[in-house]
Amino acid sequence: MTATTPDPDAMLQSELFKMLGGFQISQALHVAAKLGLGDLLRDGPKTPTEIAARLGADQPSLVRFLRFLAAQDILTEDDQGAFATTAMGVLLRSDHSHSIHPWAALLGAPIIWSPWGELYQTVMTGQPAFDRVYGEPYFQYLEHSPEDAALFNAAMSDDPSLPILESYDFSEFRQIVDVAGGQGVLLQAILDRHPQAQGVLYDLPFVVDASHELKDSAVANRCAFVGGDMFESIPAGADAYILKRIIHDWSDAEAITILRNCRQAMGNHGKILLVEQIVQDGETSAASDLMMLVLVTGRERTEHEFRALFTAAGLTLSRAISAGGYSVIEGVSA
Repeated sequence: MTATTPDPDAMLQSELFKMLGGFQISQALHVAAKLGLGDLLRDGPKTPTEIAARLGADQPSLVRFLRFLAAQDILTEDDQGAFATTAMGVLLRSDHSHSIHPWAALLGAPIIWSPWGELYQTVMTGQPAFDRVYGEPYFQYLEHSPEDAALFNAAMSDDPSLPILESYDFSEFRQIVDVAGGQGVLLQAILDRHPQAQGVLYDLPFVVDASHELKDSAVANRCAFVGGDMFESIPAGADAYILKRIIHDWSDAEAITILRNCRQAMGNHGKILLVEQIVQDGETSAASDLMMLVLVTGRERTEHEFRALFTAAGLTLSRAISAGGYSVIEGVSA
């Protein structure tokens, strides 16, 4: 018998069809996170009847959904028809150390999902799709949408701080302002390690009001909680200003305004520390960059582009230190 030579075009066609169906997987993971399926199956397999009763779901529809997740290696189905999480599916648990739960809850939510449906118009016009879908900019919308803001804050708080703490020495600082610091996860981690330091969590008032974990933490007595707008002013007098994954949300002009305000606040002897992805020559952080295009006015940048922003703001980029998937980009007064 003569072996049939695989048709290269047919193989590529199959791969493209998998890509085209990617939205189904994304939405299924989102729904699994929204249902709390990983937590529900924490203690072992459960039948569709048990799961449907716990969730209040339509059982026949639920079975079809669970079998789709099993086809993606998120769940397994045993001979009795009970479902359990796989080694990958267990990462949907909210309490897992490598949980993707907050990201699955955010990335499949309408505030992300709907603007991506308008990608064509964004490519054609260069304008964020979010503004067109929701009638206002992304962060302005979050100010009066507490449920969506909670999804966003949970995902942002999930970024690991350990690589940053291991890569950059914060021991020289006595006063640290976490600019647009969200729930203060990074600030709390720094203060935990450096008892000599005081911290200021600075963000929009509604964000600061919701920073309950930091307010209830052991370092709360070394923190001030300040609400304000970084486009107008930044708390003055600190020797370190940290902006974690903030500058990539904004256009060059907006980023320069933020950095100038930091420069004015810190005086001549402080440091500005950006935690960002740096696009290397010949490489792009394509997914994140396109997300910025769809949602906001920002972009991912090269070190040269960060250096230009610093210069325009009266700063000098002194060094960039790799920290896991990010870099700590240090700026001093020019």
